[in-house]
Amino acid sequence: MSRKFSNLEVSKLLNTKLKAMGKFTKIPSEIRNFFSEKRRASVMEAFTKAVESMSVDNKSLGGVKRDNCQLTNLQIFQLLILLPFFAVKGFSHYPESVLSRMFGGKKDVFYSFMAKDNIDWRNIVCRTAVRLIQKIVIRSDYRKSHLPTVLIADDSDLPKTGIRMESIGKIFSHVHQKCILGYKALMLCWSDGKTQFMIDASLHGEKGKIEGKEQGLTASQRSRRYQRERDENSHIAMRKGEYFMGKGAKLMEMVKRAIKSKVPFDYLLVDSWFTNTGLIDFVCHCKKKFHLLGMAKMSNTKYKTTEYGEANAKQLVEKLTRKKKVRYSRRYRCHYACVDAMLGDRNVRLFFCRRGRREGWKILLTTNLDLDFMRAYEIYSMRWSIEVFFSDAKRLLDLSGCSARDFSSQIAHVSLVMIRYNLLSSIKRSLDYETIGGLFGDVYAGVHELTVVEKIWVIILEVVAIVAELTGADEDDLVLQIIENDKRLAALKAYAQTA
Repeated sequence: MSRKFSNLEVSKLLNTKLKAMGKFTKIPSEIRNFFSEKRRASVMEAFTKAVESMSVDNKSLGGVKRDNCQLTNLQIFQLLILLPFFAVKGFSHYPESVLSRMFGGKKDVFYSFMAKDNIDWRNIVCRTAVRLIQKIVIRSDYRKSHLPTVLIADDSDLPKTGIRMESIGKIFSHVHQKCILGYKALMLCWSDGKTQFMIDASLHGEKGKIEGKEQGLTASQRSRRYQRERDENSHIAMRKGEYFMGKGAKLMEMVKRAIKSKVPFDYLLVDSWFTNTGLIDFVCHCKKKFHLLGMAKMSNTKYKTTEYGEANAKQLVEKLTRKKKVRYSRRYRCHYACVDAMLGDRNVRLFFCRRGRREGWKILLTTNLDLDFMRAYEIYSMRWSIEVFFSDAKRLLDLSGCSARDFSSQIAHVSLVMIRYNLLSSIKRSLDYETIGGLFGDVYAGVHELTVVEKIWVIILEVVAIVAELTGADEDDLVLQIIENDKRLAALKAYAQTA
């Protein structure tokens, strides 16, 4: 006697069918092969190929896999990259997703993978970014560009709501002008003026100045935070060791690592928080030749000049104004002046700039004594690339959204967001998209074709029930024959793709 299959049974049958399609080795290629040539979008094609071509293997991800896990670490990593583009809002939603039905696995495999201490996320991010940069620098539009290549450093708030997260504390937010709960993310970005890639990051906290309320938390609040022991030589233990490290010192380490990885760049762009004599000395001492271009503070720092003697920024502006050295740029609609000076033992060039009479003067400082104001202004404008990343990554890729207690998971989440953004940036350049948001939308829309198979299965099962009732055949046997027969499965797939 025939019977109706429940939704749960349909899901189980579909899972069995998809796993019987063959033993997959590379998840991106399996997804790409699902789509017919006729319906395969160029965006989905480019995205899955980009994921597949990443220079990441099981060894760099902490080994092949756990004994009780059907997925290798590389396959879990690839799924993690793909999750946001398949409308999977969190790991708890994975079992109901199309990806789970195609490749199996439970939410626990993601939680345990993210919490691994032996994955060198910094190296993975940098290596994959360098690979993408190499594809950019051979392009004709890169070689013809009048803009230099730059490294851009900046930090951003990662607000959190969980008071029990590992090492969590209060940080001062310049956006909100108050202390908030969260982490500070220091990021290093590469840009050629058209495309930006994130190549390094670190998470930081602030100790605070009130004794007994370190990090803005009471002793009771600090004691209730999540803690666990780690091998002191593990990658995450070293990342946690830099948590209270000065961001200026950490930036120098990041630049050294970029140089060692042979990242091409001509300038290091920073805001006024990073510009100091230590960073200037570092730039001048580096074997690789590049220049610093950064905003400086209108502070009491003394500059030595040949024409105006020793003076601070405000005094220099007054002297330049009296000497009628201030000019007006119609192109940038601002007043500006230029002077060469000594800061410590280093020669620097200072550009003073002001928009309108009500706005205060700002300083651009560079170690390139051949740079004029127009060129300096144009190059420094490239610094907004990293602000674009922060905006897109928080809005589209949920940069601040990780709620895991484990610091390992926080590092993994930020690293995965950087990798996803880099892949989107690469595709945006190759397919001439105007915005990352538009590209993200097209990738997201393209994957909904995968849900067609589920709908077709419901129809097929209803047909099978009718046939079984008319012929007296066993309904379960008919369903299993469809599942196990590759030719019928291929016909089903073809029908689904033309529906």
